[in-house]
Amino acid sequence: MTIIHFNKAVFVKTAVAPKGYPNLKDPSGHFLPEIAVAGRSNVGKSSLLNDLFQIKNMVKTSSVPGKTQHLNFFNINDQMVFVDLPGYGYAKVPEKVREQWGPMVQAYLENREQLKLIFFLFDIRRLPNDEDHQFIEWVAHYQKSMILVLTKVDKVTTNEKKANTAKILKAFDVENLHYLHYSTTKNIGRLELIKMLIDALADEQKE
Repeated sequence: MTIIHFNKAVFVKTAVAPKGYPNLKDPSGHFLPEIAVAGRSNVGKSSLLNDLFQIKNMVKTSSVPGKTQHLNFFNINDQMVFVDLPGYGYAKVPEKVREQWGPMVQAYLENREQLKLIFFLFDIRRLPNDEDHQFIEWVAHYQKSMILVLTKVDKVTTNEKKANTAKILKAFDVENLHYLHYSTTKNIGRLELIKMLIDALADEQKE
């Protein structure tokens, strides 16, 4: 798979538990690989997906953190599936709803065999907190491949980008952590992320 037709992305469904997950297959009958997109609320997940798909407003964006409260599945031309995970952190939603997000995401990471890769989005202007470290630990525990996507790089200077990147990588302290910089407004990172995605899925198929 060398060409991915992102502009043929279509929304499939929303789910909150494994029994509601769609089981999408390619023309030969094999389950499509899934790429989960995760990160804190307001980190830019919806904007990145819209930029990646090159379809305006395919994924709803909001100025209110925490708008995504379920798992949203998108079929990419019967080649793969993107799963938009609910953002965690400071979202202005009821405590009861927020408490459900951890188990919802953990159930997906633990049970979903189709999950082959995770895009972990992280604001380059921040440093990891306990919730960020917990997510990384989940990923490592379930032995999933991950790419760290440092977002909103247009909001920092070149020197800040370099310094902040070093601080973030040191804080996460994960060996062989693949990462890149991304900005939807400055058109930074899209082609590189696509290449990393293709390479990661190719490596998964070899195993």
